[in-house]
Amino acid sequence: MKKVMFVLFTMVTLGGAALLSNVVSADNDSVVDEINITVLVSCTLSGTGMNTHNATINNGQYNSAIGETTLQAFCNDNNGFSMYAIGFTDDIDGKNILTNSTLGSTYDIITGTATSGNTSNWAMKLSTVSSPTPTYPIIVAGSTDDTEKEQGDPDYTSFQEVPDDYERVAYRTAGTDIGTGAEGATLKTTYQAYINATQPAGTYTGQVKYTLVHPYSAAAPVVCKPSGTTISTIACMQDVTSSNKPTILASMTEDQQYTLVDKRDNKSYTVSKLKDGNIWMTQNLDLDLDSSKTYTSEDTDLPTNTTWTPNNPTLTNASAWDYSYGDPYSYDPGDLYWNEIAWPEDQQSCEAAGGIWDSDWCGSLNLTSPTGNSHYHLGNYYNWTAAIAMNNSWGIQSNNQSVNQSICPAGWTLPQVGNGEKTFYTLWDEYGFASSSTSGSNNLWSSPLFFVPGGEFSYGGHTNVGYIGNYWAPVTSSAYSIQYARGGRFNTSGGAYPDGGGGQRDYGVSVRCVLR
Repeated sequence: MKKVMFVLFTMVTLGGAALLSNVVSADNDSVVDEINITVLVSCTLSGTGMNTHNATINNGQYNSAIGETTLQAFCNDNNGFSMYAIGFTDDIDGKNILTNSTLGSTYDIITGTATSGNTSNWAMKLSTVSSPTPTYPIIVAGSTDDTEKEQGDPDYTSFQEVPDDYERVAYRTAGTDIGTGAEGATLKTTYQAYINATQPAGTYTGQVKYTLVHPYSAAAPVVCKPSGTTISTIACMQDVTSSNKPTILASMTEDQQYTLVDKRDNKSYTVSKLKDGNIWMTQNLDLDLDSSKTYTSEDTDLPTNTTWTPNNPTLTNASAWDYSYGDPYSYDPGDLYWNEIAWPEDQQSCEAAGGIWDSDWCGSLNLTSPTGNSHYHLGNYYNWTAAIAMNNSWGIQSNNQSVNQSICPAGWTLPQVGNGEKTFYTLWDEYGFASSSTSGSNNLWSSPLFFVPGGEFSYGGHTNVGYIGNYWAPVTSSAYSIQYARGGRFNTSGGAYPDGGGGQRDYGVSVRCVLR
């Protein structure tokens, strides 16, 4: 049978020329190239006319128009935001006074709203702008009767005391339209001051810091307000950096106790420059872990741009402790302080002194109010996985394997083992404790080291409190890198090995941190 092929020739005439087009029927074949562009969430806070507001006021006079700063707050999603304000005198959060560089603190101008009287004071307020008419943010408004902001709602639509903690001053709630631009989140701030009849002449300076927090439901920033002697202008542990460390070290007196605050929970810790030339915590870490909170390299000793959300929160119920060291576990015993007592050698004398007798030693737990000696606060107990800020440490099995991260604040780390820089042994050797915890001119648990013998937490309760001190290091074979006992027993080589021999990584013991 013959095959017949049909070929269609089409003649197309273009400008008098004849063209032939050969068209062959075929199935269609297509590809689709999809383009996805992700716009990242971005929030900005900017100010126009900021940094310097100058006013001249005579004694007995009041000025209610000191400066005018336009603040623009904008986030490109509809999750809302909050704007917080805080006094920032001398670059320290929480100081809301105006100071003079030559006069003493007696003449500081405090914050307040009085327009006459015997006390000089200053205040702030926010207002909306007239053009363009803003929809958001909303300025926080409360009772205008409040004379103490802590006693009620401040009203920032009128002059108000400058806050000494981060206070929300304006906001945009979640779910609201972001508008067409940043002008939808514009407001103005201004200041007032009253100068009493006897205020000494001079220039008085203070600052107000404005901080944008996103989304609206996010927690307020933490302000570091040390309760003791501060280091220069540094208030937070996380604010000590490699760049300012030399200046800070030079400003510190050896063995002097200073106070810094952990930004993660606003708890204060004493720190000291010790004989090895490093800055150490002289209190046990007391950070309660939160399984709903993500810790970052900005606040915790983690590799750059990494985060950690612990699997388990800190426990307050001892019976809930899990002894699988692969997961992070920690325990808060409450406000327990080790009480240094006379060291009787018999049970009757020990118990008469308020101690706890156990075979041949006398220890003590003293449940007290927070007025106890802060250096002897036991802090929290952490298993090794929690101490190195991981959710699973099963992969770290080799002996002598080191980990370069920890539960310490950012910029601080767990001390190393053996001899060398930032090690327990080198530090203790400087104070004469290389072979015995009771040799030298001081005891390990006395000033300036305060290595409180907090014992350990294991199998449902405390053991060896007041008798043995245990502190974690970031090395598997020497995780119990220091262990000392009253009466001279001292061990820098005892370890928490991967198989649990020679110490237990699932035990809860104390944490001290040293500046990196």
